[in-house]
Amino acid sequence: MTYVDDVLNGRIKACRKIKLACQRHVDDLERSKSADFPFYYDQDMADKAIRFIELLPKTDGSPLTMQPFQRFIIASLYGWREKETGNRRFDRAFISMARKSGKTYLASGMAALGLLMEKEPAMNRQVLFVSNALKQAKLGYNMLSSELRQIRQQSKAMRKRIKVQKQAITDNLTGSTAVALASDTGTLDGYAGTTIILDEWHEAKDRKVYNVLKSGQANEPNSLLAVVSTSGLNLNVPMHEECLMLNDVLNGKIKADRYFVAIWELDDREEVYDESNWIKANPLFSEPTVKKRMTEKLRADLELATAQNNVIPFLVKNMNMWLQADEDSYISADDWSAGTISVNDDQLIGRDVYIGMDLSKSNDLTAVSWVVPTGKGQFYVDSHAWIGTKYGLDSKIKRDGIDYRALARRGEVTISRLDSGIINYDDVFDYIVDLVNRYDFNVKQIAYDPYQSAALIAKLDQAGYPMQTVRQGTLTLNIPTRDFQNKVFDGKIKHGNNRILAYAVNNAIVKVDNNGWQLDKARNSNRIDPIAALIDAYVPAMDYYQEKEQNNAKNEYYAQRFTL
Repeated sequence: MTYVDDVLNGRIKACRKIKLACQRHVDDLERSKSADFPFYYDQDMADKAIRFIELLPKTDGSPLTMQPFQRFIIASLYGWREKETGNRRFDRAFISMARKSGKTYLASGMAALGLLMEKEPAMNRQVLFVSNALKQAKLGYNMLSSELRQIRQQSKAMRKRIKVQKQAITDNLTGSTAVALASDTGTLDGYAGTTIILDEWHEAKDRKVYNVLKSGQANEPNSLLAVVSTSGLNLNVPMHEECLMLNDVLNGKIKADRYFVAIWELDDREEVYDESNWIKANPLFSEPTVKKRMTEKLRADLELATAQNNVIPFLVKNMNMWLQADEDSYISADDWSAGTISVNDDQLIGRDVYIGMDLSKSNDLTAVSWVVPTGKGQFYVDSHAWIGTKYGLDSKIKRDGIDYRALARRGEVTISRLDSGIINYDDVFDYIVDLVNRYDFNVKQIAYDPYQSAALIAKLDQAGYPMQTVRQGTLTLNIPTRDFQNKVFDGKIKHGNNRILAYAVNNAIVKVDNNGWQLDKARNSNRIDPIAALIDAYVPAMDYYQEKEQNNAKNEYYAQRFTL
């Protein structure tokens, strides 16, 4: 495949994820020679799909030649096949690039293939354009309608075969249909889409629509659910979570042989100031006319965004980067993600630990976070949260945009079991005791915000744990808040794939006054309690290595003085 070769040989500048996607294709070609690998690549099928899409005229009636990156996508989706059945290999696809990169054209082409060219099932295939709003879903549908109307005008045979209406496109030969739908689970529940294009998924706050669409394909052996979307400004959404998971797929950490992944983006935000990098997120720059027109527009937009100190929206939509919307965000998702490691329990056994608590009763989260010094100036951090059911768990899931039930299954969240729906502090106490016993931790301090904590603090104190009050305010929190951020930047803060903690970090915003920094709860209605508890724990933990060095120095001093 030409695009793959050009990317891997450096003739086309591409981001790291696209390089990995291309290398994956090459590696899989080698794997396909083995009987153990159940897929093969059919170049004839790939070429046939590409030629068919190139028969579709542009909306202005002119012919269109697909760009190399578009051929890479279509060839991958329709060239890779199952050895046993000949059906498509990929039943899921995640295709993401900057806006104005031809996503609508790509979606209409994939839909046309699903409507007219697929052989399985032979009859009654369903092609669905789905988006958060019907207007958005209609973009791909309307482009397909325009393309097929033009073909009907040029061909008597196609006039008999294809019926194009405002609400549906029908292939009379097979009874197959294409429709545009808004992402309403009640409406979608009756569909069994064989080809589904899910657009602008970054706007979805939960996975309900995705799950309904995928479950509808359960009995469709040749189905495809393709996300075709740009990134967004909210990091606590399923699409961003999926993007992080797929990064592990591309890096070989997670096996997903039936999932096609192609993500065009900048590798680093500083790359935006070198226009030669823009093709990394805008692969349509391979077309010289488009590149010239878009470069002039993007250059002007970037200059204005820089002058207004508002570059993040430009990076998100025009360079396809996942970034927080607020310039005052405490830690970027990329910086936090860089600290992710895998830790075995035995690596934590017997270590010192600092525990922090941020408590509530019903509406907010209650969180316990802990800091474990692991040597060489590094700290391992983790967290657990409790959510009350008072006022309704479903309403809190909708409000916060996070599936607490799923996090409970992961062991990161405990859902209140009290009839009152409030958080049971006895559960919090038991969790801390179990945590300490499980790892045989040496508890250096349990640091806490005194708000609503008297009963639990008394119980922990009676159990013999060393306690430390952390008064909330910049006088206390300024230096620890800044130092923790610097440690993250320096790679000194390590953590596992804890989603509730990542959720809180993504939401954390800095509040600045004359005395310095602290995290601002009042300005952000989203829950930041796990990171707030972590900063409380970091208040006493911050000087751990300095104090250890001082103690070692004292021991050496006295050892030398009192040696006979």
